[in-house]
Amino acid sequence: MTSDQKRHLHPFALIYYVYRGIINWGIWAIILFSPVRAGLNHIHVNSMTFLIGFVIFVAGWVLLKFYYFTFQIGDDMVTINSGIIVKRHTHIPYSRIQTIQRSQWFFLKPLKLEMLRIETAGHENKRPEVVLPLVSETVREEIERKRLAKRSDSTNSTPSEIPASGEAKQTAPQYEINPHDLNIFAVTSFGVFPLIGVLGAIYGKIQDYIPQKFIDTVTKELVQQSLIIISVIVVLIVILAIIGSYLSIVQKYYRFTLHAQSGQLKTYQGLFQRKSVTIPVNRIQALRIKQNVLRQWAKLSTVQALAASSAGDEDKGNDMMVLPVIKNEQVFPHLATFIPWSPKQLVPLTRLPHANRYYFIRNAMFWSLIPILVCLFFFHLWGLLSLPLLLFSFSLGFYSAQNTGWQTIADQILLQNGHWFTRTQFLIPRKNVQSFILVQSIWMKRTHLAHLRVNVRHGNHNELVEIRYVPLAAAQNLFDWLES
Repeated sequence: MTSDQKRHLHPFALIYYVYRGIINWGIWAIILFSPVRAGLNHIHVNSMTFLIGFVIFVAGWVLLKFYYFTFQIGDDMVTINSGIIVKRHTHIPYSRIQTIQRSQWFFLKPLKLEMLRIETAGHENKRPEVVLPLVSETVREEIERKRLAKRSDSTNSTPSEIPASGEAKQTAPQYEINPHDLNIFAVTSFGVFPLIGVLGAIYGKIQDYIPQKFIDTVTKELVQQSLIIISVIVVLIVILAIIGSYLSIVQKYYRFTLHAQSGQLKTYQGLFQRKSVTIPVNRIQALRIKQNVLRQWAKLSTVQALAASSAGDEDKGNDMMVLPVIKNEQVFPHLATFIPWSPKQLVPLTRLPHANRYYFIRNAMFWSLIPILVCLFFFHLWGLLSLPLLLFSFSLGFYSAQNTGWQTIADQILLQNGHWFTRTQFLIPRKNVQSFILVQSIWMKRTHLAHLRVNVRHGNHNELVEIRYVPLAAAQNLFDWLES
Protein backbone atom coordinates (compact mmCIF):
# COMPACT_ATOMS: atom_id res chain seq x y z
CA MET A 1 0.00 0.00 0.00
CA THR A 2 1.10 3.56 -0.55
CA SER A 3 1.59 5.88 2.35
CA ASP A 4 0.88 9.02 0.35
CA GLN A 5 -2.26 10.96 1.18
CA LYS A 6 -5.37 10.57 -0.93
CA ARG A 7 -5.90 13.23 -3.57
CA HIS A 8 -9.05 14.24 -5.41
CA LEU A 9 -9.31 15.16 -9.07
CA HIS A 10 -9.42 18.82 -10.05
CA PRO A 11 -12.92 20.31 -9.49
CA PHE A 12 -13.23 20.87 -13.26
CA ALA A 13 -13.30 17.08 -13.58
CA LEU A 14 -16.96 17.37 -12.58
CA ILE A 15 -17.59 18.50 -16.16
CA TYR A 16 -16.18 15.18 -17.37
CA TYR A 17 -18.40 13.23 -14.98
CA VAL A 18 -21.45 15.23 -16.05
CA TYR A 19 -20.64 14.45 -19.69
CA ARG A 20 -20.23 10.73 -18.93
CA GLY A 21 -23.43 10.80 -16.89
CA ILE A 22 -25.38 12.31 -19.79
CA ILE A 23 -23.99 9.66 -22.16
CA ASN A 24 -24.60 6.71 -19.82
CA TRP A 25 -27.98 7.72 -18.40
CA GLY A 26 -29.23 9.71 -21.39
CA ILE A 27 -29.26 6.68 -23.68
CA TRP A 28 -31.44 4.75 -21.23
CA ALA A 29 -33.67 7.79 -20.78
CA ILE A 30 -34.28 8.00 -24.54
CA ILE A 31 -34.94 4.26 -24.88
CA LEU A 32 -37.29 4.05 -21.89
CA PHE A 33 -38.99 7.44 -22.27
CA SER A 34 -42.20 6.24 -23.95
CA PRO A 35 -42.88 3.13 -21.80
CA VAL A 36 -41.97 4.96 -18.57
CA ARG A 37 -44.21 7.89 -19.46
CA ALA A 38 -47.09 5.51 -20.21
CA GLY A 39 -46.51 3.73 -16.90
CA LEU A 40 -46.42 7.01 -14.97
CA ASN A 41 -49.69 8.14 -16.54
CA HIS A 42 -51.22 4.81 -15.63
CA ILE A 43 -50.38 5.23 -11.93
CA HIS A 44 -51.20 8.97 -12.05
CA VAL A 45 -47.66 10.26 -11.43
CA ASN A 46 -46.70 13.58 -13.00
CA SER A 47 -44.05 13.06 -15.71
CA MET A 48 -42.33 16.39 -15.00
CA THR A 49 -42.00 15.54 -11.30
CA PHE A 50 -40.43 12.20 -12.19
CA LEU A 51 -38.06 13.88 -14.66
CA ILE A 52 -36.89 16.40 -12.06
CA GLY A 53 -36.34 13.58 -9.59
CA PHE A 54 -34.40 11.62 -12.20
CA VAL A 55 -32.14 14.61 -12.94
CA ILE A 56 -31.50 15.13 -9.21
CA PHE A 57 -30.64 11.42 -8.85
CA VAL A 58 -28.17 11.53 -11.74
CA ALA A 59 -26.60 14.75 -10.43
CA GLY A 60 -26.19 13.20 -6.98
CA TRP A 61 -24.69 10.06 -8.47
CA VAL A 62 -22.19 12.13 -10.46
CA LEU A 63 -21.16 14.09 -7.36
CA LEU A 64 -20.67 10.89 -5.37
CA LYS A 65 -18.55 9.34 -8.14
CA PHE A 66 -16.37 12.43 -8.15
CA TYR A 67 -16.08 12.49 -4.36
CA TYR A 68 -15.17 8.81 -3.97
CA PHE A 69 -12.60 8.83 -6.78
CA THR A 70 -9.18 9.45 -5.24
CA PHE A 71 -5.60 8.54 -6.06
CA GLN A 72 -2.33 8.14 -4.19
CA ILE A 73 1.20 8.41 -5.56
CA GLY A 74 3.59 6.39 -3.43
CA ASP A 75 7.23 5.43 -3.78
CA ASP A 76 6.40 1.98 -5.19
CA MET A 77 3.03 2.30 -6.88
CA VAL A 78 0.05 4.39 -7.84
CA THR A 79 -3.21 3.52 -6.08
CA ILE A 80 -6.64 4.41 -7.46
CA ASN A 81 -9.66 4.34 -5.14
CA SER A 82 -13.13 4.39 -6.68
CA GLY A 83 -16.65 3.08 -6.29
CA ILE A 84 -19.76 4.21 -4.45
CA ILE A 85 -21.46 0.98 -3.43
CA VAL A 86 -18.68 -1.46 -4.31
CA LYS A 87 -15.29 -0.05 -3.33
CA ARG A 88 -12.43 -0.71 -5.71
CA HIS A 89 -8.73 -0.21 -5.01
CA THR A 90 -6.39 -0.54 -8.00
CA HIS A 91 -2.68 -0.81 -7.22
CA ILE A 92 -0.30 -0.15 -10.12
CA PRO A 93 3.40 -0.79 -9.42
CA TYR A 94 5.63 1.49 -11.49
CA SER A 95 7.36 -1.54 -13.00
CA ARG A 96 4.03 -2.70 -14.49
CA ILE A 97 3.19 0.55 -16.26
CA GLN A 98 3.28 0.06 -20.02
CA THR A 99 2.29 3.48 -21.28
CA ILE A 100 1.33 6.89 -19.96
CA GLN A 101 -0.86 8.92 -22.29
CA ARG A 102 -1.84 12.53 -21.78
CA SER A 103 -4.28 14.74 -23.65
CA GLN A 104 -4.77 18.45 -23.14
CA TRP A 105 -7.31 20.67 -24.87
CA PHE A 106 -6.05 24.13 -25.80
CA PHE A 107 -8.31 25.84 -23.24
CA LEU A 108 -6.82 23.70 -20.45
CA LYS A 109 -3.21 24.65 -21.22
CA PRO A 110 -3.28 27.99 -19.32
CA LEU A 111 -4.71 26.10 -16.34
CA LYS A 112 -1.99 23.40 -16.61
CA LEU A 113 -4.62 20.65 -16.51
CA GLU A 114 -4.69 17.43 -18.53
CA MET A 115 -6.22 13.96 -18.79
CA LEU A 116 -3.99 10.99 -17.96
CA ARG A 117 -4.37 7.39 -19.12
CA ILE A 118 -2.21 4.76 -17.46
CA GLU A 119 -2.01 1.27 -18.91
CA THR A 120 -0.39 -1.81 -17.40
CA ALA A 121 0.74 -5.13 -18.82
CA GLY A 122 -1.98 -7.13 -17.13
CA HIS A 123 -5.28 -5.58 -18.17
CA GLU A 124 -7.52 -7.52 -20.53
CA ASN A 125 -9.88 -5.02 -22.14
CA LYS A 126 -9.12 -2.40 -24.77
CA ARG A 127 -9.46 0.52 -22.38
CA PRO A 128 -6.61 1.85 -20.22
CA GLU A 129 -6.27 0.45 -16.72
CA VAL A 130 -6.72 3.89 -15.17
CA VAL A 131 -8.08 7.20 -16.44
CA LEU A 132 -7.51 10.38 -14.43
CA PRO A 133 -10.01 12.70 -16.16
CA LEU A 134 -8.50 15.99 -15.07
CA VAL A 135 -5.39 16.52 -12.96
CA SER A 136 -2.54 18.97 -12.73
CA GLU A 137 0.49 18.51 -14.99
CA THR A 138 2.57 18.02 -11.84
CA VAL A 139 0.78 14.69 -11.22
CA ARG A 140 2.15 13.22 -14.46
CA GLU A 141 5.60 14.66 -13.79
CA GLU A 142 5.62 13.10 -10.32
CA ILE A 143 4.50 9.69 -11.63
CA GLU A 144 7.11 9.71 -14.41
CA ARG A 145 9.85 10.83 -12.02
CA LYS A 146 9.11 8.04 -9.53
CA ARG A 147 8.70 5.53 -12.34
CA LEU A 148 12.14 6.39 -13.72
CA ALA A 149 13.64 6.38 -10.24
CA LYS A 150 12.25 2.89 -9.65
CA ARG A 151 13.72 1.67 -12.92
CA SER A 152 17.02 3.30 -12.00
CA ASP A 153 17.02 1.43 -8.67
CA SER A 154 16.50 -1.88 -10.47
CA THR A 155 19.57 -1.22 -12.64
CA ASN A 156 21.75 -0.25 -9.65
CA SER A 157 21.67 3.43 -10.53
CA THR A 158 20.97 6.25 -8.12
CA PRO A 159 17.73 8.23 -8.29
CA SER A 160 19.67 11.46 -8.08
CA GLU A 161 20.96 10.86 -11.59
CA ILE A 162 17.45 11.16 -13.00
CA PRO A 163 16.19 14.70 -13.62
CA ALA A 164 12.62 15.82 -13.25
CA SER A 165 10.45 15.56 -16.33
CA GLY A 166 10.39 19.29 -16.89
CA GLU A 167 14.18 19.61 -16.48
CA ALA A 168 15.25 16.64 -18.57
CA LYS A 169 17.92 17.40 -21.16
CA GLN A 170 17.43 16.04 -24.63
CA THR A 171 20.49 13.86 -25.21
CA ALA A 172 18.86 11.72 -27.91
CA PRO A 173 17.97 12.92 -31.41
CA GLN A 174 14.58 14.52 -31.85
CA TYR A 175 12.24 14.22 -34.81
CA GLU A 176 9.80 16.99 -35.73
CA ILE A 177 7.33 16.67 -38.56
CA ASN A 178 8.14 18.56 -41.74
CA PRO A 179 5.25 20.97 -42.54
CA HIS A 180 5.68 20.50 -46.31
CA ASP A 181 5.59 16.70 -46.00
CA LEU A 182 2.59 16.96 -43.67
CA ASN A 183 0.68 18.92 -46.31
CA ILE A 184 1.38 16.25 -48.95
CA PHE A 185 0.53 13.53 -46.41
CA ALA A 186 -2.84 15.16 -45.71
CA VAL A 187 -3.71 15.63 -49.39
CA THR A 188 -2.85 12.00 -50.25
CA SER A 189 -5.03 10.46 -47.53
CA PHE A 190 -7.55 7.77 -48.50
CA GLY A 191 -9.70 9.12 -45.66
CA VAL A 192 -11.35 11.40 -48.19
CA PHE A 193 -13.39 8.50 -49.61
CA PRO A 194 -15.39 7.60 -46.47
CA LEU A 195 -15.85 11.34 -45.89
CA ILE A 196 -17.42 11.62 -49.36
CA GLY A 197 -19.83 8.86 -48.33
CA VAL A 198 -20.69 10.71 -45.11
CA LEU A 199 -21.34 13.95 -46.98
CA GLY A 200 -23.49 12.07 -49.48
CA ALA A 201 -25.49 10.51 -46.63
CA ILE A 202 -25.94 13.94 -45.01
CA TYR A 203 -27.13 15.32 -48.34
CA GLY A 204 -29.65 12.47 -48.53
CA LYS A 205 -30.89 13.15 -44.99
CA ILE A 206 -31.29 16.87 -45.71
CA GLN A 207 -33.63 15.98 -48.55
CA ASP A 208 -35.98 14.31 -46.04
CA TYR A 209 -36.62 17.70 -44.40
CA ILE A 210 -37.09 19.68 -47.62
CA PRO A 211 -40.71 20.20 -48.81
CA GLN A 212 -41.66 17.83 -51.63
CA LYS A 213 -42.88 20.72 -53.78
CA PHE A 214 -39.45 22.32 -53.65
CA ILE A 215 -37.78 19.00 -54.52
CA ASP A 216 -40.11 18.56 -57.52
CA THR A 217 -39.21 22.03 -58.77
CA VAL A 218 -35.50 21.35 -58.41
CA THR A 219 -35.92 17.97 -60.11
CA LYS A 220 -37.46 19.62 -63.18
CA GLU A 221 -34.50 21.98 -63.36
CA LEU A 222 -32.10 19.05 -62.99
CA VAL A 223 -33.78 17.24 -65.88
CA GLN A 224 -33.09 20.23 -68.11
CA GLN A 225 -29.50 20.72 -66.95
CA SER A 226 -28.84 17.35 -65.37
CA LEU A 227 -25.25 16.76 -66.43
CA ILE A 228 -24.02 20.23 -65.42
CA ILE A 229 -25.86 20.37 -62.08
CA ILE A 230 -24.98 16.81 -61.04
CA SER A 231 -21.34 17.40 -61.98
CA VAL A 232 -21.27 20.58 -59.88
CA ILE A 233 -22.81 18.77 -56.88
CA VAL A 234 -20.34 15.88 -57.16
CA VAL A 235 -17.38 18.25 -57.49
CA LEU A 236 -18.54 20.27 -54.45
CA ILE A 237 -18.90 17.11 -52.35
CA VAL A 238 -15.43 15.93 -53.39
CA ILE A 239 -13.88 19.35 -52.67
CA LEU A 240 -15.54 19.53 -49.24
CA ALA A 241 -14.36 15.99 -48.45
CA ILE A 242 -10.79 16.79 -49.47
CA ILE A 243 -10.77 20.00 -47.40
CA GLY A 244 -12.31 18.21 -44.39
CA SER A 245 -9.85 15.31 -44.59
CA TYR A 246 -6.92 17.71 -45.05
CA LEU A 247 -7.82 19.89 -42.06
CA SER A 248 -8.50 16.86 -39.86
CA ILE A 249 -5.07 15.35 -40.52
CA VAL A 250 -3.16 18.64 -40.26
CA GLN A 251 -4.69 19.55 -36.89
CA LYS A 252 -4.18 16.00 -35.61
CA TYR A 253 -0.44 15.84 -36.37
CA TYR A 254 0.28 19.54 -35.92
CA ARG A 255 3.83 19.99 -34.58
CA PHE A 256 4.29 16.27 -34.06
CA THR A 257 7.55 15.55 -32.25
CA LEU A 258 9.26 12.36 -31.14
CA HIS A 259 12.19 12.05 -28.80
CA ALA A 260 13.84 9.37 -26.69
CA GLN A 261 14.60 9.69 -23.02
CA SER A 262 15.75 7.11 -20.48
CA GLY A 263 14.81 4.15 -22.68
CA GLN A 264 11.39 5.58 -23.52
CA LEU A 265 9.81 7.12 -26.59
CA LYS A 266 7.68 10.23 -26.16
CA THR A 267 5.41 11.74 -28.78
CA TYR A 268 3.57 15.07 -28.77
CA GLN A 269 0.96 16.08 -31.33
CA GLY A 270 -2.22 18.05 -31.94
CA LEU A 271 -3.46 21.59 -32.47
CA PHE A 272 -6.72 21.88 -30.52
CA GLN A 273 -6.06 18.87 -28.30
CA ARG A 274 -2.40 18.32 -27.50
CA LYS A 275 -1.73 14.62 -26.94
CA SER A 276 1.32 12.83 -25.61
CA VAL A 277 2.21 9.14 -25.35
CA THR A 278 5.13 7.67 -23.42
CA ILE A 279 6.15 4.06 -23.99
CA PRO A 280 9.30 2.07 -23.08
CA VAL A 281 11.26 1.00 -26.15
CA ASN A 282 11.46 -2.57 -24.87
CA ARG A 283 7.64 -2.81 -25.03
CA ILE A 284 7.63 -2.32 -28.80
CA GLN A 285 6.94 -5.68 -30.45
CA ALA A 286 7.27 -4.68 -34.11
CA LEU A 287 7.26 -1.74 -36.51
CA ARG A 288 4.71 -1.19 -39.26
CA ILE A 289 5.68 0.97 -42.26
CA LYS A 290 2.71 1.94 -44.43
CA GLN A 291 2.20 3.69 -47.76
CA ASN A 292 -0.90 3.97 -49.86
CA VAL A 293 -0.35 4.12 -53.60
CA LEU A 294 -0.52 7.94 -53.65
CA ARG A 295 2.15 8.22 -50.96
CA GLN A 296 4.29 5.70 -52.81
CA TRP A 297 4.32 8.12 -55.74
CA ALA A 298 5.17 10.95 -53.33
CA LYS A 299 7.86 8.72 -51.71
CA LEU A 300 6.47 9.24 -48.22
CA SER A 301 6.05 6.62 -45.48
CA THR A 302 4.26 6.33 -42.15
CA VAL A 303 5.79 4.36 -39.27
CA GLN A 304 3.73 2.90 -36.43
CA ALA A 305 4.78 0.82 -33.43
CA LEU A 306 2.95 -2.35 -32.47
CA ALA A 307 3.19 -2.45 -28.70
CA ALA A 308 2.11 -4.85 -25.99
CA SER A 309 -0.48 -2.26 -25.02
CA SER A 310 -3.23 -0.19 -26.59
CA ALA A 311 -1.21 3.00 -26.84
CA GLY A 312 -1.78 5.49 -29.59
CA ASP A 313 -4.58 6.45 -31.94
CA GLU A 314 -7.97 5.01 -31.05
CA ASP A 315 -9.11 5.39 -34.67
CA LYS A 316 -6.10 3.45 -35.91
CA GLY A 317 -6.43 0.37 -33.75
CA ASN A 318 -4.46 1.95 -30.93
CA ASP A 319 -1.20 1.85 -32.92
CA MET A 320 1.40 4.25 -31.60
CA MET A 321 2.47 6.70 -34.28
CA VAL A 322 6.26 6.93 -34.41
CA LEU A 323 6.84 8.86 -37.64
CA PRO A 324 3.60 10.08 -39.24
CA VAL A 325 5.28 11.15 -42.47
CA ILE A 326 8.88 10.86 -43.58
CA LYS A 327 10.79 10.47 -46.84
CA ASN A 328 11.37 6.84 -47.85
CA GLU A 329 15.16 7.13 -47.81
CA GLN A 330 15.08 8.61 -44.29
CA VAL A 331 12.89 5.93 -42.66
CA PHE A 332 15.51 3.50 -41.37
CA PRO A 333 18.27 6.07 -40.61
CA HIS A 334 15.77 7.93 -38.39
CA LEU A 335 14.35 4.77 -36.81
CA ALA A 336 17.82 3.51 -35.87
CA THR A 337 18.39 6.59 -33.69
CA PHE A 338 15.27 5.82 -31.63
CA ILE A 339 14.97 2.02 -31.77
CA PRO A 340 18.27 0.14 -31.34
CA TRP A 341 17.26 -3.02 -33.24
CA SER A 342 16.10 -1.19 -36.37
CA PRO A 343 18.31 -1.42 -39.50
CA LYS A 344 20.22 1.75 -40.33
CA GLN A 345 19.49 1.77 -44.04
CA LEU A 346 16.90 0.68 -46.58
CA VAL A 347 16.72 -3.11 -46.90
CA PRO A 348 16.32 -4.69 -50.37
CA LEU A 349 13.57 -7.32 -50.40
CA THR A 350 13.24 -10.66 -52.13
CA ARG A 351 10.30 -10.41 -54.52
CA LEU A 352 7.82 -12.93 -55.87
CA PRO A 353 8.57 -14.51 -59.25
CA HIS A 354 6.54 -12.86 -62.02
CA ALA A 355 4.63 -16.09 -62.65
CA ASN A 356 3.19 -15.99 -59.11
CA ARG A 357 1.32 -12.76 -59.81
CA TYR A 358 -1.30 -14.82 -61.62
CA TYR A 359 -2.65 -16.24 -58.34
CA PHE A 360 -3.25 -12.81 -56.81
CA ILE A 361 -4.97 -11.52 -59.95
CA ARG A 362 -7.06 -14.68 -60.29
CA ASN A 363 -8.33 -14.48 -56.71
CA ALA A 364 -9.18 -10.78 -56.92
CA MET A 365 -11.04 -11.14 -60.23
CA PHE A 366 -12.94 -14.20 -59.01
CA TRP A 367 -14.51 -12.24 -56.15
CA SER A 368 -15.43 -9.38 -58.47
CA LEU A 369 -17.43 -11.78 -60.65
CA ILE A 370 -20.04 -12.20 -57.89
CA PRO A 371 -21.38 -8.59 -57.92
CA ILE A 372 -21.02 -8.47 -61.73
CA LEU A 373 -23.19 -11.58 -62.21
CA VAL A 374 -25.75 -10.23 -59.72
CA CYS A 375 -25.94 -6.94 -61.65
CA LEU A 376 -26.30 -8.75 -64.99
CA PHE A 377 -29.05 -10.98 -63.59
CA PHE A 378 -31.16 -8.17 -62.12
CA PHE A 379 -30.39 -5.26 -64.46
CA HIS A 380 -29.66 -7.12 -67.71
CA LEU A 381 -28.11 -4.69 -70.19
CA TRP A 382 -27.54 -2.02 -67.54
CA GLY A 383 -25.59 -4.61 -65.59
CA LEU A 384 -22.78 -4.24 -68.11
CA LEU A 385 -21.90 -1.00 -66.31
CA SER A 386 -20.41 -3.19 -63.53
CA LEU A 387 -17.75 -4.64 -65.87
CA PRO A 388 -15.15 -1.99 -64.84
CA LEU A 389 -15.00 -3.97 -61.57
CA LEU A 390 -12.92 -6.52 -63.47
CA LEU A 391 -10.30 -3.89 -64.27
CA PHE A 392 -10.39 -2.64 -60.67
CA SER A 393 -9.96 -6.17 -59.25
CA PHE A 394 -7.17 -6.90 -61.75
CA SER A 395 -5.36 -3.79 -60.47
CA LEU A 396 -5.88 -4.88 -56.85
CA GLY A 397 -4.44 -8.33 -57.51
CA PHE A 398 -1.50 -7.00 -59.50
CA TYR A 399 -0.75 -4.43 -56.78
CA SER A 400 -0.80 -7.10 -54.03
CA ALA A 401 1.58 -9.35 -55.96
CA GLN A 402 3.88 -6.48 -56.91
CA ASN A 403 4.23 -5.42 -53.26
CA THR A 404 4.84 -8.82 -51.67
CA GLY A 405 8.38 -9.37 -50.39
CA TRP A 406 10.53 -10.60 -47.51
CA GLN A 407 14.02 -10.45 -46.03
CA THR A 408 15.89 -11.35 -42.86
CA ILE A 409 18.31 -8.88 -41.27
CA ALA A 410 20.42 -10.06 -38.32
CA ASP A 411 17.74 -11.00 -35.76
CA GLN A 412 14.82 -9.28 -37.50
CA ILE A 413 12.48 -10.40 -40.24
CA LEU A 414 11.00 -7.93 -42.71
CA LEU A 415 7.70 -8.97 -44.32
CA GLN A 416 5.83 -6.88 -46.88
CA ASN A 417 2.37 -7.27 -48.39
CA GLY A 418 -0.16 -5.15 -50.24
CA HIS A 419 -3.90 -4.80 -49.67
CA TRP A 420 -6.38 -2.30 -51.11
CA PHE A 421 -3.65 -0.21 -52.74
CA THR A 422 -1.74 0.10 -49.46
CA ARG A 423 1.73 -1.37 -49.02
CA THR A 424 2.67 -2.48 -45.51
CA GLN A 425 6.05 -3.59 -44.18
CA PHE A 426 6.45 -5.30 -40.81
CA LEU A 427 9.84 -5.27 -39.11
CA ILE A 428 9.71 -7.94 -36.38
CA PRO A 429 12.52 -9.01 -34.03
CA ARG A 430 12.74 -12.80 -33.94
CA LYS A 431 12.37 -12.86 -30.15
CA ASN A 432 9.00 -11.07 -30.41
CA VAL A 433 7.41 -13.59 -32.78
CA GLN A 434 4.61 -15.30 -30.86
CA SER A 435 3.94 -18.07 -33.38
CA PHE A 436 4.43 -18.90 -37.05
CA ILE A 437 2.99 -21.42 -39.46
CA LEU A 438 3.52 -22.62 -43.00
CA VAL A 439 0.23 -23.16 -44.85
CA GLN A 440 -0.07 -25.20 -48.03
CA SER A 441 -3.30 -26.39 -49.64
CA ILE A 442 -3.48 -29.58 -51.71
CA TRP A 443 -3.45 -27.46 -54.89
CA MET A 444 -0.41 -25.50 -53.74
CA LYS A 445 1.61 -28.69 -53.23
CA ARG A 446 1.54 -29.28 -56.97
CA THR A 447 2.81 -25.75 -57.70
CA HIS A 448 5.34 -25.80 -54.81
CA LEU A 449 3.92 -22.66 -53.19
CA ALA A 450 3.04 -21.81 -49.58
CA HIS A 451 1.70 -19.05 -47.33
CA LEU A 452 3.77 -17.93 -44.34
CA ARG A 453 1.84 -16.57 -41.35
CA VAL A 454 3.56 -14.87 -38.43
CA ASN A 455 1.82 -13.74 -35.24
CA VAL A 456 3.16 -10.91 -33.10
CA ARG A 457 1.63 -9.46 -29.96
CA HIS A 458 -0.34 -6.29 -30.56
CA GLY A 459 -2.16 -4.77 -27.62
CA ASN A 460 -4.38 -7.46 -26.11
CA HIS A 461 -4.44 -9.65 -29.21
CA ASN A 462 -2.21 -10.88 -32.02
CA GLU A 463 -1.32 -9.15 -35.26
CA LEU A 464 -1.34 -11.67 -38.11
CA VAL A 465 1.25 -10.93 -40.78
CA GLU A 466 0.98 -13.06 -43.91
CA ILE A 467 2.84 -13.30 -47.20
CA ARG A 468 1.07 -15.41 -49.81
CA TYR A 469 2.08 -17.64 -52.70
CA VAL A 470 5.74 -17.71 -51.74
CA PRO A 471 7.94 -20.36 -53.42
CA LEU A 472 8.05 -23.33 -51.06
CA ALA A 473 11.85 -23.33 -50.77
CA ALA A 474 11.90 -19.64 -49.75
CA ALA A 475 9.00 -20.11 -47.31
CA GLN A 476 10.75 -23.11 -45.75
CA ASN A 477 13.96 -21.10 -45.33
CA LEU A 478 12.03 -18.36 -43.51
CA PHE A 479 10.30 -20.98 -41.36
CA ASP A 480 13.63 -22.58 -40.43
CA TRP A 481 15.12 -19.15 -39.65
CA LEU A 482 12.23 -18.36 -37.30
CA GLU A 483 12.54 -21.79 -35.69
CA SER A 484 16.28 -21.50 -35.06
